[in-house]
Amino acid sequence: MTCRDVWEIADSFLSEELTTETTHEILGHLETCPMCRMEIGARRRLRGALRDALGRAPELQPSADFGNRLREQLRDVSLDRARPWFLSRRWLALAASVVLALGVAGVVLTKRSVVSAEALARDAIGDHQNCALKYRLVRMPVPLEEAARQFDSAYRHLLSAPPDDVPTADGPVRVTERHSCAYGARRFGHVIMEYRGRVVSLLMTANAGRTRHIGPDAIPRVIGRPIDGLSVVSVDGTHYAILLVSDLDRTELTQLSTAVSVPLVRRLEVSVTPERIIFASRQFDRAFQLLTLSGAQYE
Repeated sequence: MTCRDVWEIADSFLSEELTTETTHEILGHLETCPMCRMEIGARRRLRGALRDALGRAPELQPSADFGNRLREQLRDVSLDRARPWFLSRRWLALAASVVLALGVAGVVLTKRSVVSAEALARDAIGDHQNCALKYRLVRMPVPLEEAARQFDSAYRHLLSAPPDDVPTADGPVRVTERHSCAYGARRFGHVIMEYRGRVVSLLMTANAGRTRHIGPDAIPRVIGRPIDGLSVVSVDGTHYAILLVSDLDRTELTQLSTAVSVPLVRRLEVSVTPERIIFASRQFDRAFQLLTLSGAQYE
């Protein structure tokens, strides 16, 4: 089992949804791979933080009379058997359950998106500082071809994208270094560039749950807060995010992202592998199955 395999089924592993054999394979891999251990640990902590936050959120707690109303609705179910299904209270109760579930899911996804964006921006800035500016990495960078074999074949795109020299309206961009490196539990494909006398890092990483499709009018967006004068602009693809990190003005960094990040994201979109489409589909299917099972008791 490779690191990529572990990262793709990590959430299923933490939810104890895998077979015993697959679970043992992951545990065996984790014994020899510190990076994957850090990834699993980070996801476990995120899950715990979200669970605690939801438990403490006043707006998500049931009202005082919720239990009484729920009991009354369930009692009425047995009296509605003879009524047409579209008038039955049990179907109204099911619909209410679905709406409630979707509402809670929306809150969870919104909070998770905010947390993920902040964490991603911090990691991107940390990698830029340690690798592009100060070169004080804990782990040595890995050549892109080797990273493509070991972690993710998508890193091969960075061998030629962006090009070594990119002309822009405000001056040329020149690539000085290409490799893959890691900051904390997150692995990046890293292209270091020079632009208008500044060092700019282009970082490619897995999208980490912030899935969105890129259309012809995609606009880069600033994520996180500036740290030590460094900002992060992200362009999110379906499976990968392309980040630019620099001490450039945010407007300048956004314009530069349009020139170098958007074309790369589009290139990644057309080369998406079938197994990643299947993986995304499974996540949707799992959520739908949970809603279906929750309504089975009303049948």
